[in-house]
Amino acid sequence: MSTSEKLKRGTMFAYTLGAIPVALFGGIFGLKYIEFFYDDLQLLPAYFIAGQVIYMIVNALNDPLSGQLSDTTNPKKWGSRRIIYIKWGAPIWALTFLLLWFPWSFTDQLVIFLHYVISLCLFDTMLTIVVLVWMALLPEMTIDHDERNKANFYLLVVGVITALPFILILADMSPASEPFRYILIVVSVISTVCLLVVAKVCKERPELYSGISYPFLKSVKESLKSRSFLVYLGYSFFNLLAGSFGLSYLFLFILLTGEAGVMYYILFGLIIGYVSNLWALKLHEKKMWDMRTITLRFSLIRLAITATFLPFILFTNEVAFIYLALFLTSLFSGCGVFSTPLMYLSMDEDEIKHDTRREGMFLGINALFTKPANSIGPIVATLVLGAFGYIQDSPTQPDSVFFGIKILFFAIPAVFTAASLFFMWIYPLHGELLQTMKKQLEQKHRDRQAKASTGISRDIPVRD
Repeated sequence: MSTSEKLKRGTMFAYTLGAIPVALFGGIFGLKYIEFFYDDLQLLPAYFIAGQVIYMIVNALNDPLSGQLSDTTNPKKWGSRRIIYIKWGAPIWALTFLLLWFPWSFTDQLVIFLHYVISLCLFDTMLTIVVLVWMALLPEMTIDHDERNKANFYLLVVGVITALPFILILADMSPASEPFRYILIVVSVISTVCLLVVAKVCKERPELYSGISYPFLKSVKESLKSRSFLVYLGYSFFNLLAGSFGLSYLFLFILLTGEAGVMYYILFGLIIGYVSNLWALKLHEKKMWDMRTITLRFSLIRLAITATFLPFILFTNEVAFIYLALFLTSLFSGCGVFSTPLMYLSMDEDEIKHDTRREGMFLGINALFTKPANSIGPIVATLVLGAFGYIQDSPTQPDSVFFGIKILFFAIPAVFTAASLFFMWIYPLHGELLQTMKKQLEQKHRDRQAKASTGISRDIPVRD
């Protein structure tokens, strides 16, 4: 591999196929699981919140454990330390996804609660194992920032092109219906095949494994010593929290706008959003602004747009204000393409310091601190809806509910976005420091490639 570490087209194509199951499983899960358990099966709010707390704990803890498992798997014994989990984990993940949508009971609240908790935790655990190692492959395969950003953009594009037709078809379908489940079986087969192609084509880089393999607690401790990573965790947590009131609550958005709102919400959020991703990438590739600057400026503009339209949205019934606000904020949502690549920079910095790559642990700890946002969001939403008088699975709602829904979709996310920007403002890896770090890492990889080509290597203690 050249020092610029460009990815071959075939490798890039195969890697992007991994975005299909992530988009399909993640998109459908996010779109329908709350509607299924909270609205269709009418799980009691107390059970729903208790389940979210359990899910939040499992969701957070399984990531660093999975990351450590991957980072310390013995490639000599198992053939790889990442690919093996994609190859064998893919079909199991598909089965846990299907388990979600087959009710154990329609009337017994305790049985519904057990189905809710067990199926969510199993699905998320397999998602963690498969997606974490898949994500860990990219920063290992290339340290070129533009290559990573390009790959991340392709992932987003492939994800939306694949998921959009299914989301449009499933949006109005009941997740408790038989046709819904038949479609999900097809989705599961497609997703499994895509991941098996990833496992077949994408290759790891054993020469980068040389160095020290830390035990679990020390690996966590060393990762948390990174100032850039800690700052990124703050940004990522509030950014995810701001986005947690999206597709999962599309059934509430319909109450504000009618059935047509589904099309506008998806088109603005996905299509216009991905055009904005391309715009952000071009700004970065042309060296006009770095990732941090683009994120700060785009997000500030989005906040200004939200602040301008919020009074009209809250205190009038004009749907046009909602659509216009969504359209304009989507135009400046493209900085989201840098969310994961910004984290990769901390992994690069860690390799320079510790002479080994620990993508799994960094991704795991990131999830430990940020995945609770996926549960905190629904908990906040449940409390807000209850405070404004929401009636479960009812086509008619009190007028107060509509005000609460507007707060959920516009006011609360704006507050969390503002909090995330504080952390991005103090993020250290930019400018001259980032350029110096990149040169150091390129030199380190050249040295390792030279040693690997002459047969010089070091064995490291790894997990059996």
